[in-house]
Amino acid sequence: MEKTLMKQLELSNVMRVVSFLIFWILVTLFSFQGIYPESKADSIEDKANIITVTGTRRKNLLKDSTVTTEVITRKDIDDMGARDLSQTLGNVPGIEVKPAQSGERGQTVRLQGLSAQNVLILVDGQRTTGRFSGSIDLTRFKAEDIERIEIVKGASSAIYGSDAIAGVINIITKEAQDPLYAEFRSLGGTGSERYFGPYMEYRNYASVGAKSDKLSTLFTVGWHKGEGYDLTPDATIGPRNGRYASLAPGYNPYTFDTPLANQYILATRFPMYTPPLESTSGSAFNDMNLSNKTVYRPTDNLILTGQFYYRHLDQSAVDASPPRTIFDRRNKTHDFMGAFNVDWIASQKINLNLNANYSRFQDLFVTDQRKADDLDSQQRTDNAVTEFRTRVDYKISENHITSVGAENLQDQISSARIAPDCRRTYPNLCYDDFNPLLTKGQSINGNAYRFRNAFYIQDEWRVSDKPRIQIVPGIRYDHDSIYGGEWLPKLAIRYDVTDQFRIRAANGLGYRAPSFQDLYFNFLNPGVGYRVVGNSDLKPELSRSYNFGWEWDITKRIWYSSNLFHNNVDNLIGYRTNPVRDSSGLMVYQTSNYQKAMTQGIESSISVRMTDIVTTGVGYTYTDSKDELTNLPLEGRGRHRWNLNVRVEEKTSGLSLSIFAVIFGKQPYYCIKNPFWCNPDLPSNFDSLETVMNQESQSLIQNLFGTLPTVVSDICAEQNNSFCTTSPTYGYRMVNPYTNLNLRLSQKFLSHFQWFVGVDNALDAWDLQYNPQRPKFFYFGLDGKFAFSDVKLKNGDS
Repeated sequence: MEKTLMKQLELSNVMRVVSFLIFWILVTLFSFQGIYPESKADSIEDKANIITVTGTRRKNLLKDSTVTTEVITRKDIDDMGARDLSQTLGNVPGIEVKPAQSGERGQTVRLQGLSAQNVLILVDGQRTTGRFSGSIDLTRFKAEDIERIEIVKGASSAIYGSDAIAGVINIITKEAQDPLYAEFRSLGGTGSERYFGPYMEYRNYASVGAKSDKLSTLFTVGWHKGEGYDLTPDATIGPRNGRYASLAPGYNPYTFDTPLANQYILATRFPMYTPPLESTSGSAFNDMNLSNKTVYRPTDNLILTGQFYYRHLDQSAVDASPPRTIFDRRNKTHDFMGAFNVDWIASQKINLNLNANYSRFQDLFVTDQRKADDLDSQQRTDNAVTEFRTRVDYKISENHITSVGAENLQDQISSARIAPDCRRTYPNLCYDDFNPLLTKGQSINGNAYRFRNAFYIQDEWRVSDKPRIQIVPGIRYDHDSIYGGEWLPKLAIRYDVTDQFRIRAANGLGYRAPSFQDLYFNFLNPGVGYRVVGNSDLKPELSRSYNFGWEWDITKRIWYSSNLFHNNVDNLIGYRTNPVRDSSGLMVYQTSNYQKAMTQGIESSISVRMTDIVTTGVGYTYTDSKDELTNLPLEGRGRHRWNLNVRVEEKTSGLSLSIFAVIFGKQPYYCIKNPFWCNPDLPSNFDSLETVMNQESQSLIQNLFGTLPTVVSDICAEQNNSFCTTSPTYGYRMVNPYTNLNLRLSQKFLSHFQWFVGVDNALDAWDLQYNPQRPKFFYFGLDGKFAFSDVKLKNGDS
């Protein structure tokens, strides 16, 4: 009770301070408005004039786009205080950013209720590699490289091929805009010592660019370092994330604020009590990134673009496996992409685009068991993708353009987590079948290769100007060397009822060919007692996507949009228990097309420029999801989510304040039924009691129905019918509502500089089981921007 009261008082004090700060800033800013000349904030109309490329792969103004495209600008990114891609996307209705689940890395994305494996992430239109359990870690993409982010929701496989079931997120990188330009940022931050220990997190970057009439180039380099965070109350305050190592001489097996008398009672009266083991929740990291984008215009009709990025990431963490196993985990990653692009206006009617890119992702993953070597492991992953694309745009008329494109993609991987080559080729025998000691303790990599060829045609036609009617039909034939061919159609329509009210609709077929991991997985975890294997008989995932939305410029200061969406996905790939154990007796989980899913809902937002210095926005997303086999909602997809933002900017004083909030409603999480309801959500030290309860429920089923045939029991288990099977069946609990609140205050000074301070997760919302995100984090820093074109102009005037 005392702890709860203290937490409420602490939260109340924080909110008072925040309220006072907001009030003081508003008063100050309105005071400035009376003293200095009026200055207008960036308007919605300015955003509409942004050139986008993602919706159709051709350059269009956002206001002229037929396909609904959402844009996060560089100013949005700065206002959010974002340091990587994960801290930008969560503020968009219809998009969720979540901490990685088992087998994933960092932060992952969901789009319209569909998981990360169904979202295609591009950098300047180029595919990215390095998926883990189907997801790409969003924290790999640093904010210093990003000029804007374009988001197209709904199936986009007709243009982009495999993986674009839920939609496409395209990161557009920076390009030099001034004759000579330099920029830097230095940031430091930390949080409560209980979670972060006595450590700081540092993020620094610098950019240098130059531009002439024909050539522009921009280099960016960044260095980032942090000690991670720890949400588990493992032991007394110590040197590593506020904890002593669990096997160190000074280890205390009880939480650091447990009174001595309580420690004695737990040790003597509750011998079944299991103290928590040391572990860390957020990895320590040390990473570096280097990028360049160079654009050369030898003539007015020819543009050559070359670019590359390289990132090196070194992460470390501590994992715990009851009852007493501790692992030191480390992974080193090298991530590279290089691309060359040609845009040639061959004539007034013909435009040619050629693109070649190569990306490579290398990862070394090491686990070191403390005081033992039995479970040590070292795994290497090397994934390389080469892609060639060509597109010809033919202008039939000023309002009618047809695009024809062809693509070739080659994908190869070497990984310890896919079956060795000898397991997948005749006679399916390996050396360790005859002499197990020969490869003991070694991770033997499997190798795989595939290629895809594709051809597509797309027609952009403005049928009418008054009223404005545009259609974009398209179809793609995608041929995978493993799965053969698939036709992927899409149709988008735009109708402007008035100049202020627009309707957009889109329908398409989404497609995802099973990944190498889905097909050839070979992951062994003897410490926990299971094995994960792939399935070469998988079918591709297919979705039917429908989006219907409207935009209304109510006034010059108020803008509203809504979008209805519906997605049906067949042949979803997941893991099922194989009834046959492997030769060593381990439980086997195998990938299979066992799931059909549906997501539908509405996403809405309204933006209001209240005054010339105050802009607000409110968004709401309703998502209804269902696993159509078990009739359960998809796990972790909450039905309700709200997005709120307030931006205050007084340009004369240079002072600005940004407030971003995302409010999550309760989310469904699965639990084993016993047999018709879920057991109470008991602490882990009551696991033995829960096991007894489950055994009693199975005995009850057997007494009521007798011994059921295996076939009947398996079908009932698959369909989640608890009354005719003794196998586990599932229900769900609605849990974990929370709010993420981020604040940022900044002020420009001396023309070229800006200081800033902020707090992420100001309400300290996290949950070790459902939402292990970073706790409250304070940061401060300094920006500098120097555009030397201004100096040149002044010299010329004199």
